[in-house]
Amino acid sequence: MIPLDLPAFSAEQKEFSDQFVERLRAEVLAHGPIPFSEYMQRSLYDTEFGYYVNGFSKLGADGDFVTAPEISNHFAACLAAQCCQVFSALSAQGLSSSVLEFGAGSGKLAADLLLALEKADALPERYFILDVSSDLQQLQAQSLKDALSADIFERIHWLSSLPENYNGVVIANEVLDAFAVERFKIANGVAERAMVAAGPEGFVWQFESHQATAKSVGSIASDLDADFSEGYQSEYCPMLAPWWQALSEMINHGAVIVCDYGAERRRYYSPKASDGTLRCFYRHTVHGDPFARPAVQDITADVDFTAVAIAATEAGLELQGFTPMSQFMLSLGVLERHENTIQSLEERDQIVATSDLKRVILPQEMGDRFMVIGFSKGLEVALDGFSKADWSRLL
Repeated sequence: MIPLDLPAFSAEQKEFSDQFVERLRAEVLAHGPIPFSEYMQRSLYDTEFGYYVNGFSKLGADGDFVTAPEISNHFAACLAAQCCQVFSALSAQGLSSSVLEFGAGSGKLAADLLLALEKADALPERYFILDVSSDLQQLQAQSLKDALSADIFERIHWLSSLPENYNGVVIANEVLDAFAVERFKIANGVAERAMVAAGPEGFVWQFESHQATAKSVGSIASDLDADFSEGYQSEYCPMLAPWWQALSEMINHGAVIVCDYGAERRRYYSPKASDGTLRCFYRHTVHGDPFARPAVQDITADVDFTAVAIAATEAGLELQGFTPMSQFMLSLGVLERHENTIQSLEERDQIVATSDLKRVILPQEMGDRFMVIGFSKGLEVALDGFSKADWSRLL
């Protein structure tokens, strides 16, 4: 059911969404219900209609949500400090370094990160961006060209697939939450897979027995040494293992930094979270109906960081640490950098800068809602971002 306060469609969005629904619903009517994971994948990444490839605004006041890099450059500055440590370690091994960013959004993080690395005299050999959206690629190119010198801009390359023989840092900021998930419900003690069937107009939920789903959920329950209660609903991400395997095969030497909202497995699947974490964002309104605004709303789920750690380490990467974003930033000197910065500002600007900092480090804001996990391969140092607090024991 659509919440009463859900913002209305624009005429253009409604027409676009209706076209997507008409096409996908015709397929479902002809061939039967599809797994929710397929519906989510199509809604987000369909080559013609997908949320992340269509041209509608996603970020900022005119979009659907805001990310930490859009609020301030503090996170980028901390990432730059982490990159500097990795670059230095690789240089000691006689290796040059690059940065690969997944899903670069508006390009703000890339711009701020490159400017911070320039200030530290530690620019990477190349800055790769891998983004599925051609519209966002154009936005990124324009904003980065405006923000950076020609010399720095020439280091940026947009990719359609992973590079080979990679040395450097990989950044995935709010990327894994957009991986398609399988939704499940416990019925008669067994996990059933969520399917999407055709309703009178749009789509409706349907659940069915599915061996692979039952096996995957059973493995999670076994890991927790607990059974899910009758009617419990949640999700898991089957895309993690192949993604991490491809990433590990790409990297020769370097580090991977993932920042996203989520939790370790015991919190993720707590009895209190009996309806899972699936939710949608539309015009800065959060709701729980993935069928409400198909193709023009974001669909997302929290990240099970235990599953991330398992997939990454099984792929051959070394776990470096797991910590709240606030602790990651504190470990990398965010407070000291902030104090040095505001000394040269007028009082009003100091207040604004401090307010922005609070939004990304305070627990009640983004600070403890977002988690950071790090991995390495062929790297001979421990990452500084996890030096003040490492919660890996919880994974």
